Amino acid sequence: MKLTAALIIVLFVGTVSANAQSEYLKWKPLVINQKQRIWYDASSIDTSKGTKFDVWILQMHQPPLTFNEIHGKVYRSKTQYCVDLNSGKYGILRVVYYGVTNNVLYNFDYHIDNYPDNLKYTYPIVDNNFMSKLIKKLNKPTGKGTK
Repeated sequence: MKLTAALIIVLFVGTVSANAQSEYLKWKPLVINQKQRIWYDASSIDTSKGTKFDVWILQMHQPPLTFNEIHGKVYRSKTQYCVDLNSGKYGILRVVYYGVTNNVLYNFDYHIDNYPDNLKYTYPIVDNNFMSKLIKKLNKPTGKGTK
């Protein structure tokens, strides 16, 4: 069991490095503990100047996730979020699900780029979730929608 987890981590780190080079993503750890392993793409944050920005989040899933619509177990996911600091909310732009060998199992684009803000930014940034930790790490003030 421990050998399998170690093998998954080794495959993941190698894959993240390879993907980061080919997509020009710069992964930095956000939450690394017994329950969660989450990274964010610092390169997208480095270029954001305003109160709205997009960011990729990479997450390991242990135990792996299962969905009726996806054939295979999901060991990691890469999700692009859109964030509005003024409203204190975020939304999901696209998501990619990966299997144990880093094969893409499923990807989905929500096509919300041109939606009005009330439909684009639907999730509140609440204390102690990954998004609030990202905002704190970036040292960016949030709007009235945060708690």
